[in-house]
Amino acid sequence: MNSQTWDNSKIVHRMTEIAVLIAMATVLEIAFSWIPRQPQGGSISISMLPILVLTYRHGIKIGFFSGLIFGLINWMIPGFPVWVHWIEGPVDYILAYGVIGLAGIVFLYFEDNIKTFTIAAILAGLFRYIVHFFSGIFIFGEFTPEGQSTWFYSITYNGTYMVPTTILISILAYMLYRVLQDQLKANL
Repeated sequence: MNSQTWDNSKIVHRMTEIAVLIAMATVLEIAFSWIPRQPQGGSISISMLPILVLTYRHGIKIGFFSGLIFGLINWMIPGFPVWVHWIEGPVDYILAYGVIGLAGIVFLYFEDNIKTFTIAAILAGLFRYIVHFFSGIFIFGEFTPEGQSTWFYSITYNGTYMVPTTILISILAYMLYRVLQDQLKANL
């Protein structure tokens, strides 16, 4: 096998892995759809986990773009809902899942171990929470109950699903790393 064939084989392998993990994230999102959603969107889900694995295995750029692609697919699942403004879909779906890839910064600066993987999961949840928080202020602020701060409303509204999601993702990341510690970085 010459070097060009070997390089093409690695590219095809990587593209296939990305497609499979994005599909897995989509299946997980649909599987968790039985959990009640918030009135203006948002629910507990573990669909972030495959994007985190992609980020771990292939870096920030692939994690970020895989998150963007999954966010678009996730936005299509309920049929591109728009409650207030056209920008909410690109922000609350596409950007919110794209920032999961930014948690890969942890993998650049810290030793590869179970703690680092778990911290990256927490950071991914935090980054996504921040996107939803600002979306809640600037896009969904009109839903703030009278007499309540828009900031407080956004923190609590988005916290009702992002805090449990982040806790669940970090626990699963901890368990996943233990089970797959040899396979997660294999065959790169």
